[in-house]
Amino acid sequence: MNRQTRGGRLSRRELLRGVSLAGAAVGIGSAELERLIRAGRVIAKGDTLVVSQDTSVQTFDPQIVYDNTVRITRGIYETLVALDGSTPRIIPKLATAWSASPDVKQWTLTLRPGVKFHDGAALTSEAVKVTFDRLIKINRGFAYAFKPVVASIETPDAMTVRFNLKDSDAAFLAKLASISGGLVVSPKAVAEHASGDDLAQGWLRDHAAGTGPYMLERWDKGQQQVTLSQFPGYWGGWQGSHFKRVIFQIVTEASTQRLMLERGDADIATVVAPDLIDALAKQPGIKIAENPTMRIFYIAMHCQREPLKDPKIRQALSYAFDYDGARQAIFNGRLAPLNGPLPENDPAHLVTAKPYKLDLAKASQLLSESSRPKGGFTLSLFLFQGDPTFRKAAEILQAGLKELNIQVTIQEMTSSVLLDKAGKPETAPDLLPVRNYPDYADPSAMIDATFGRDSWGTAGWNFSFYANDRVERLLAGANQITAPMRRLQMFREAQLVIVAEAPAIFIGTLINRVPMRSDIQGFSYNPLLGNTFDLYGIHKG
Repeated sequence: MNRQTRGGRLSRRELLRGVSLAGAAVGIGSAELERLIRAGRVIAKGDTLVVSQDTSVQTFDPQIVYDNTVRITRGIYETLVALDGSTPRIIPKLATAWSASPDVKQWTLTLRPGVKFHDGAALTSEAVKVTFDRLIKINRGFAYAFKPVVASIETPDAMTVRFNLKDSDAAFLAKLASISGGLVVSPKAVAEHASGDDLAQGWLRDHAAGTGPYMLERWDKGQQQVTLSQFPGYWGGWQGSHFKRVIFQIVTEASTQRLMLERGDADIATVVAPDLIDALAKQPGIKIAENPTMRIFYIAMHCQREPLKDPKIRQALSYAFDYDGARQAIFNGRLAPLNGPLPENDPAHLVTAKPYKLDLAKASQLLSESSRPKGGFTLSLFLFQGDPTFRKAAEILQAGLKELNIQVTIQEMTSSVLLDKAGKPETAPDLLPVRNYPDYADPSAMIDATFGRDSWGTAGWNFSFYANDRVERLLAGANQITAPMRRLQMFREAQLVIVAEAPAIFIGTLINRVPMRSDIQGFSYNPLLGNTFDLYGIHKG
């Protein structure tokens, strides 16, 4: 099959004819790619970046987006402060300066002058206040980091904003650098498009009004394609090399992403299947950006529902999982260890030996000491549609639990349906495989979001619905002091409690591997910014 050349396009007939040949060559189906071609979605231009996106868009609302749609919203909206390249160092963004009171209960920021939103409104302190008041009121996703902490927001003048906190928060500035929740939205758009008390959620689901380098040009829901175009008035300017347009094609099938990248119909793929990435690495014209991450892989266990309400049963499940087998079978050995809620490259991670390993005898003993000593029950498990890594992990657990006379029913669903169900204790599954990364550059990020009381379901990322008073006290205490070593000690104490109560099966820490065409330049990955990349900095070389 002829490969599409850079800057050109094969005829639709040639593309369709080549699909079956390509599918046969790589041993995969081609129905989804054929559908994309017939819809006219195969694009290759030097001034356009095409990304195969693995997650369907539910909303572009910057105060709600808390999934891989952040890859898109990161190019549309901006934060007050940001992280420098691939480091945790905080640098100016929409704010140029900041200061904190000695007790870190009050934070004051000076805004960058001359910044405009895509709708023409000027960036002022009122925009920041509207953004964070809105985030707290909506109470979705990253709101968990601000709602319990922020007492009030003042606007002393148009270019100064002051956050008054209920308690000291040494991590507050790091939270402001997160790419979730705190992306600043136009107050003009919120005011003009609000309907009742929805704070313009309806309008911002389909539209956008940020200060970022790219504007939302089009969202083709039928073809699942999002198109961004350069914002001419971007404060950062357009000197140097930048894409004029960025297209996200929603492609949930990993094999189709692979085929699109091989053909040159996509520039970057977000596929996570290690086998496919290994195969892509051998293809001419393709390179793999590989970086260590802080993205943990685990299976959440519902702590508020019987029978998993019993810690003994959760501990038994933790001993029934084949960790080494999963590392090889799912990730081809490319999986770093995980001893608890924090990955190894977090300074506060547990330095003890791995607390759980495959030991069916130990699992049987713990089960015999539990409220269901003989097993004999069934657990529900939900999967994000089309993700082979989640599927394999579920099947490995299913096989292990069968040895304990515990059945697991596996149900696969779209991300929107799954998150809606998993976000509420009453409709959540017993078991949920999850990949999660810290929202900000502080150890509190992962622990708070994954196992904090205020982060249950879609209020954060605590799909275990876990809560422990001692953990809450330790986390609160660590956030109220600035002494680094004491903070690390408190975080580690909290992790010891969490690991002992086993609200999740801690599988490992992912290694970020992003396949892309060889001519893509300027790709930058920061392990604290999730599975995203800087659209403004990428270009073709």
